Formats: sequence, structure tokens, C-alpha cells
Amino acid sequence: MNVEELKAKSNPFSFYKSAIIVLFLLVLIQSWNDTEMSFGALVDGWHYMVEYISGNPNIEGSGFFPPNLNKDDLITYSLSMLETIQMAVVALVISIIVAVPLSYMSSRNILDILIPGKTPFHMLSKRVIYGSATLVANVFRSINEIIWALIFVSAVGLGPMAGILALGVHTAGVLAKLLSEGNESIDPGPVEALTTTGAGFIKVLVYAVLPQTMPHFVSMALYRFESDVRSASILGFVGAGGIGFYLFDKMRAFENADVCSIIIVIVLTVWILDKISAVIRKRFI
Repeated sequence: MNVEELKAKSNPFSFYKSAIIVLFLLVLIQSWNDTEMSFGALVDGWHYMVEYISGNPNIEGSGFFPPNLNKDDLITYSLSMLETIQMAVVALVISIIVAVPLSYMSSRNILDILIPGKTPFHMLSKRVIYGSATLVANVFRSINEIIWALIFVSAVGLGPMAGILALGVHTAGVLAKLLSEGNESIDPGPVEALTTTGAGFIKVLVYAVLPQTMPHFVSMALYRFESDVRSASILGFVGAGGIGFYLFDKMRAFENADVCSIIIVIVLTVWILDKISAVIRKRFI
């Protein structure tokens, strides 16, 4: 590649790049107008938000500050937060069990290892497997956790189990997508080297694929665990257990001092989990 070609490719104001920027700006402007987005409305309504947070001075506990620091209530909220974490742990394990096979079936390079033939039958088989796995993963992650929770509540009743199943199904779809992208970005060199020696699919997977994808897997699993803890915190709104039950109950009763206490418990828990995740990432990534 000569200097002129390099300049042409690195030019940030090329026709193609400029057209993409203009198209994006047009989409942004149209979306802004269609959704009636307005910072002015936020400024005009700011005092209503302040009044809501401050509460009614004639009603005890209607304001967010000071939060409810009653020892018994804090213990109750902390135990329900522990249940929320337990829900996220079980949901993560379920989602990994489902997502890992789905991620392999929705990765073209992994399917080429599993079904190396080039005949029409082999090509059709890979297309069917890839399409089916992609469809299942899309359905799993396209439906929000709350909708899944409502579906599972109708099957297993109120409680943590419905929340666990809802988180597990949704996270399985998200992880399948994230992990498949990691699978397809691996260096094909080690795979080709082992394949030429006659190694089977399991050996190629263990010695050529997993060593490359493991850091990505750990990172994505930890990220989804943190996300599941946050998501599980609101599944109680539909009776799926966890601290969300108390959060919804106190918000509905306008007991905002308790709402503030619950939010503090959630924020502190997520912060602690983030620090623990950082330590694990340093160890494995």
C-alpha cells in the first residue's frame, strides 16, 4: 500500500464516512423530534422532582432523606438483598449451561470444526444449526426479564424461582450472543494446526478454542452476573422474589424513606460486587 492509498483510507472526511455521519445525524434529529425529547421540559419540571424527593413535611417518611435507619428494617432489606444475589447466582449457572452450547452452535467457525465437510448435506446442516441457535438466542434475549417473570410466575407461582428462571432464560440469550462473538474472533492458527494433525472436535475445542475464549467468557459472565443482580432487584415488582418486593411495596405506599434505604442497600451491594469482579478479572484475564 503506497502513501496515497494510506492517506485515502485514513481520511476521516471521505465521502463514505461523511455520508455515514450525515445519515446518523439525520436519524438522531428525527428520533429526537419524534420522541419529543426536550431538556427544557426537564428544567421546567425540576421543582416537581425536588418536591417528590423532599416529600410532604406533614407526612413522616414521605421524603427520601433522611433514609430509614431502623435496625430491624435494615436487617430485613439486607437479607432480601442476599436472596436477590442468590437468585442471580443460580440464574447465572443456568444461563451458562444453556448459553455455552448455543454460542458454539451460533458460531460459524466452531460449526466448521464440528462439521468439517463441504458437501451440500454438511453445508445445509450447518445452516440449519446456526439459524436455529441464533433464533433461540434472539427470542431469549428479546423478551424482557419482567415479561419472562410474569410467564414463569403463572407456571410456578410467586417467589424467587420465577425470578431465577426469568433471569436465566434472558441471560442465556444475551450470553449466547456475546460468547459467539468471542468465538468468532479467535485466532484460527491454533485451530488449523490441531486440525491438520487429525485432532477431533473435543481436542480442538479444549486446546485451541477454550484457551483463547476463556478471558472473554469470564469477563462476560461477571458482567452478566452484575446485570442480573440489578435486574433481580426489580423482578419483585411482579412477585418474583428478592428485594424488589420491598422496593415496590414501599414505593406504592409512598414510604420514600424506606425506598431510599433500599436503594442504598442495592447501590452498596452492586459496588461491592463490582470490586470483587475486578479482583477476579485481574486473576483470570
